Amino acid sequence: MLCYNHNTMAGRRIKGESTMDKKGTTAGTEVIPEKDKAAAKEAVTEETKKAGCAEEVAAVPEAPKQDPEPEIIFQYREYEASMDVVTDRVKAHYYAKGHAQGSIESIQIYVKPEDFTAYYVINDGIVGKVNLF
Repeated sequence: MLCYNHNTMAGRRIKGESTMDKKGTTAGTEVIPEKDKAAAKEAVTEETKKAGCAEEVAAVPEAPKQDPEPEIIFQYREYEASMDVVTDRVKAHYYAKGHAQGSIESIQIYVKPEDFTAYYVINDGIVGKVNLF
């Protein structure tokens, strides 16, 4: 974005003035190769600073990258279970007992591999168990 000093005539067009020069190209514009675009952008910002332009463009902050959710896989002897699958089983078991969808406020899952069982406590009062594998 170009910012012009109000004391100059740069960037203004006089009524009736053509924007085309004799060669048929638009006056005041030039074709910039791809590799020179970064240099041209820096030159434009330097020009605006020299012209005394008080208006500056604020940089848009980037959203911070979020860490990916870990996939936790529990292995015991020759068995293997994803903790996401176990959590889904616990929720399905809870809802199958007749509890309302979305009523889970807190959930704790205790894995006991020697019993092949995952015990759970939901909302600090409802307990149950599901098969681990």
